[in-house]
Amino acid sequence: MDIWTMERGLVMKDKLIHMRDKLNDISRRNRSIRLMKLYNKWSFDLTDLDNLSRLSKEKVSIAIVEQIINQSNNDVILLKPTMNNELSMSLSRKLTDLHRNIKGIEDETGIHDFYLGFPFLSGALSDGTFFQAPLFLYPIRVEKNNVNAQKWVIKIDEGGPQINRTLFLAFKKLNNQTFTEDFFDQAAELATKYNYEEWLQFLKNHEMNVSFTPKGISKLKEYRKEEVPEKAGLTLLENAVIGNFPQGGSSLVKDYEELIVRSEESDLSLAGELIEPQDKYFETDGEPSETEKANNNTPDILNLLQADGSQEEIIQEARYKKGIVVHGPPGTGKSQVIVNLITDALQQEKKVLVVCQKRAALDVVYQRLDGLGLSNHVALVHDEKNDRKKLYAKVGAVLEQNQVSFENAMNQLSSTSKKLSSQEELLNSIASALYSYQDFGLRLYDLYGLAKPIGETTQIVDLHEVLPSINKDLLVDISEKVYTYAEWYDRFGDEDFPLKERKTFANFNMKEKLEAIELLNDVVDKAKQAVDYLNSLDHEKITPAYTWLIENKLEKIYPDLEDGTKRTLQGLRLWWWTSVSGKNIIEELLDGE
Repeated sequence: MDIWTMERGLVMKDKLIHMRDKLNDISRRNRSIRLMKLYNKWSFDLTDLDNLSRLSKEKVSIAIVEQIINQSNNDVILLKPTMNNELSMSLSRKLTDLHRNIKGIEDETGIHDFYLGFPFLSGALSDGTFFQAPLFLYPIRVEKNNVNAQKWVIKIDEGGPQINRTLFLAFKKLNNQTFTEDFFDQAAELATKYNYEEWLQFLKNHEMNVSFTPKGISKLKEYRKEEVPEKAGLTLLENAVIGNFPQGGSSLVKDYEELIVRSEESDLSLAGELIEPQDKYFETDGEPSETEKANNNTPDILNLLQADGSQEEIIQEARYKKGIVVHGPPGTGKSQVIVNLITDALQQEKKVLVVCQKRAALDVVYQRLDGLGLSNHVALVHDEKNDRKKLYAKVGAVLEQNQVSFENAMNQLSSTSKKLSSQEELLNSIASALYSYQDFGLRLYDLYGLAKPIGETTQIVDLHEVLPSINKDLLVDISEKVYTYAEWYDRFGDEDFPLKERKTFANFNMKEKLEAIELLNDVVDKAKQAVDYLNSLDHEKITPAYTWLIENKLEKIYPDLEDGTKRTLQGLRLWWWTSVSGKNIIEELLDGE
């Protein structure tokens, strides 16, 4: 044995001891150790029934205890409530509260820790803690029988009587006393005999000197906090209480103790893996690499319930992981994952065991499987005793299925699987085309995102011939230029645009462009001067349009008014022109024509 194995064995042993101690609830709150007060939802004192038959010498409580100790095959009548007896109705209400609470616990957790506790043992532990608890526990069930007249009855439950293990585990841990499995077996045999002397002698043989004063069955003494005795010797009390005395955890203690012993000799195989996974120290052998996962020829995952990507990843990981933990808030699909894990394992011809802390969780999984038509192949074992018959019926139904129906089902499964695989390949090819980058730098997914809906598209341009020369970056530049040209065309491309037939400047060199710009600037300046001059005349009829109209007429005046002519004739010419030849022109100008 190497050093690492020894260290791992010590770690495992410490964990087992820790888990065992967690089961040993020896706190003061445990009713199996300290029953200091009776509450209706947890317990019922049988001596309360004696008040209904005060005239009878025989107490009802004694008769009930004797029948339970003797393991009667018949129902034990507990109470027959009557409407005219207020006390019986009050006791019936107490039993109703008790029954409802115990049944609720069983429905939720599957645990039925309901017993007759008799007799009681009181005293003090080595740390000074006062205890008052049943010595023997007799498993029973309380039910309300509605046949003929309503009555409360006690049914002897399976399992047989036992000594209060939880109490003696407290002795073992706090008083450092040792109790073997033989001790518990002998105590179970003694519990079937109503004999105080044998009980006392048995305890004495195991170094427990218990005092006892016969007084008959009496009501359990209840203590307030300030009344609890500080010191007390071991005393046997004739108290009889039916109620919840937790024993579920203590029944597993012996298994943990056996594991602790074996952990010193071996690695406990699978149990050791669950307690202390080796992955913590070394990588698990047999885990496939990423390449192996991709090329794995194992059957595809079978999801009978809809699953998202994260849930499918969990199922895929569970195929080769030794252990995996899935956690999440309510409503995130954990039960769906469980169902898909089960169906995927069944597809691989594996056997599956589902363990839940609460019955409700098991019911959810079972109902989902039932909805998928798998209930005939699933057995719900909530109570290993009461569900045994149903389990055997399920096994029998599976064995009775003939080969023909099985082959038909397999053929149908194979056909459906092929159709699903074909559809999956098609969807994968579509997904690959959508998300694969093309040579021009974009995905089809990106192009769909950039495109307008077909109903909003006015024109589709065929770019098939130029696609090889276009890439993502060039497409952006081209789009910007096309947009700019479109704006220009919208503005300047109209047939009625005044400058549509303009002379193109596209072939001008730099010198010609500068000369044209200079000429245009000069024209603009003269136009501004002309506008200013016309505005200074302050005549509404003299406008640029009017001056353009009479331009030719004014040109006829210029030759006669030139300064180069002789002054002797200038006056005569002016008179002649204004009186004869130019008279009509002047009249037209004055009239604004």
